[in-house]
Amino acid sequence: MKRFISRILQALPIIAVLVLVWCIWSESFSLQTIIQGTVLGTLALVLTNRMFLRRSYQKQYRISVLTLIRYVLVLIVEIFRSGLHAIYITVTDRINVGVVDLPTEIHDPMLGTLVASAITLTPGTVTIDYSPGRFKVVWIECSTTDAEEAGEMIKGSFERVLLPSSNKDHQEDTR
Repeated sequence: MKRFISRILQALPIIAVLVLVWCIWSESFSLQTIIQGTVLGTLALVLTNRMFLRRSYQKQYRISVLTLIRYVLVLIVEIFRSGLHAIYITVTDRINVGVVDLPTEIHDPMLGTLVASAITLTPGTVTIDYSPGRFKVVWIECSTTDAEEAGEMIKGSFERVLLPSSNKDHQEDTR
């Protein structure tokens, strides 16, 4: 019984996020919507843990709340900054589209997917392929073919936010 209660307590933050997302999608914060979100979120978490993951969700996809908040804030800033830069490039007719291979120190599939998604969400770049240790990106301002320099310009801020947690989690896993 203690194990069951412990697992429920561990899942509460994830369920709370799923309920919040459900309420936002439903455009309602009524009691009925909150109950629906709780039931659906719990069901989704249980099914995901039992049918698709080899380990529990919390162990499989470990990221600190602080890192997640920093990631979202950096993402919002980069979307606006890149949007303004993409407008400038377009208006001044300086478009120079190219495909670049970017090396990364991130080997965790979840964190790599977060970086790939962030690259695609920022105007002017689209991730067309990701494998651990490498991103392939279409870039509308291909001002350099140097992988390190292009990587810093395109993915640098996202990687810096996620790398400390990736290295810390990796160190914890190897103990």
